[in-house]
Amino acid sequence: MKKIFVILVLISILILSNCGGGIEPEPEIPKEERAGFSGTIYFKGEWNPAVKRTHLVVFKDPLNSAADFNIFNLKFVSLEIPYETQEYSYNSTDSAYVPISAGEYSYVAVAQSLAEELSLDRKDWFVAGVYYAEGDTINPDRLVIPEKTLIKGIDIICDFDNPPPQPPGGF
Repeated sequence: MKKIFVILVLISILILSNCGGGIEPEPEIPKEERAGFSGTIYFKGEWNPAVKRTHLVVFKDPLNSAADFNIFNLKFVSLEIPYETQEYSYNSTDSAYVPISAGEYSYVAVAQSLAEELSLDRKDWFVAGVYYAEGDTINPDRLVIPEKTLIKGIDIICDFDNPPPQPPGGF
């Protein structure tokens, strides 16, 4: 019992000594210094009337299994894209529930859900569009965002009549 107490005290000291400013918020980063990406999402065809929500999402690692669709791999979630939109311009620095930081990302997609409530369960989502390298419609392109850089032209086409391949575990 004494050994567990000593370990807990050491962990507490380690955590408290690394808190820096304690619980004070991180300083606001000026918009022109934020890392991010922007582009336009184009919607072709008829929207499914059962769709309840549409978001632009970014995953750090590829979605090779349903287990890869998780909170630790999900690195960006846009604000909701309005239903029946035909063209949606976005900028990740001002349109996110979960903001993105500089880094390399494996999967950028427009995901839709038929569920009323927001869910992180893979079966509740299907992919309507994927970010591909120019000229490629098979392999998702990686998104690389350097520090303090806004990457432009990350455009996605959502063709409801010809949807992209779905990652494992979904519809």
